[in-house]
Amino acid sequence: MRHVNPFVKIAIVFTAMSIIPLLPALADEGETRSAKALFHQYCQDCHGPQRDGRGGLRPFLEQDPANLTSQATQAKTDQELFSIIKNGGGVEMHGWADTFTDEQILGLVRYLRAPSP
Repeated sequence: MRHVNPFVKIAIVFTAMSIIPLLPALADEGETRSAKALFHQYCQDCHGPQRDGRGGLRPFLEQDPANLTSQATQAKTDQELFSIIKNGGGVEMHGWADTFTDEQILGLVRYLRAPSP
């Protein structure tokens, strides 16, 4: 068995201890980036890059897309938002169950709760 200097062991332990508290933050940051990328790829054409319902397709839709930053939208529960994204809602928004995993939808819900860009 290979001998490891005890000072190296201590350094490794302290390094690990300093990184472990950051792991949830790093996961959250990665999830936020993923959700933001999904939103901009699939949702912004209707809901707009600022999530205010003023996307480029707005003039071509029968009903204005939801303003996702509005008090009415933000008052919805996470479960309601999850269901709308997954199953569809309103007149023209179709469900995304065949496109997004439940984890991606949860990420999108969290992204919608974040302050507007």
